[in-house]
Amino acid sequence: MSAYLYTWNPNKWNWKDFQYAVYCVNNDEPYDRRWSCGNTKRIVIGDLFFLMRLGVEPKGIIGCGYILSTYKEVHWDQEKKAKGRAILYTDLLFSTLSENPIFPIGFLQDRFSDYNWTPQASGISVPNKIASELLSTIQSDEKFAFLQKSEKEVRLYAEGKERTVSYRTYDRSSIAREVCIKHYGYNCSVCGYNFETTFGDLGKNYIEVHHLKQIADIGEEYEIDPIEALRPVCANCHRMLHKRRPVLSIEELRDILIGRSPNALGGVQC
Repeated sequence: MSAYLYTWNPNKWNWKDFQYAVYCVNNDEPYDRRWSCGNTKRIVIGDLFFLMRLGVEPKGIIGCGYILSTYKEVHWDQEKKAKGRAILYTDLLFSTLSENPIFPIGFLQDRFSDYNWTPQASGISVPNKIASELLSTIQSDEKFAFLQKSEKEVRLYAEGKERTVSYRTYDRSSIAREVCIKHYGYNCSVCGYNFETTFGDLGKNYIEVHHLKQIADIGEEYEIDPIEALRPVCANCHRMLHKRRPVLSIEELRDILIGRSPNALGGVQC
């Protein structure tokens, strides 16, 4: 199993559902998303990755996990996309993810001074000796340790995922969530609740996303429009929407909420 360094610069790309991703990974819920890997063609399913945050403090490795798949698609840069340029992508399955660095960049530069920890692109090979030490340190810390997967287990997960609903237009649910949040924001579409208003920095940029039509009821691959098919909702409203099948509509739950308390809307009751 080889290991590769991926990079994220929040100044260049706003990871809209980052807080949701941290929540999922810390609660043993699967979270994966697409990530470009530059020109690196030797990455294969089951390889290990480390995610480095650069550009803003605190810098350092904030995540680790496995490569789920590799493929080529149109370039994320609009100018290059217009010219028909393509780029290599991988799907990353996160096993650990933290708001603050697991390994601060200063530590990495001191401990492994011969390695470039600030590359311009993702998909840079990490020497086995460095990767082994980083992984061993992660596994010795209860805050970040995770059950390691074999290449076979990663492939089984990837194959199982492909047999479920896929979002052909936006490729992965994390991308669809991002488009939805970018359009609607972080307030609950039912009650108006905002996590940051209540919890400050702890709740900043956190919201769940609801499928207006339940995935289990579709049962086949379909093309999704995140703005039409998804809505941001708070945790309480999300569970109430799914308390019946077929799921309640946003309007139905809002009417129930108003019926219970005419002054309920405004985001303070959840």
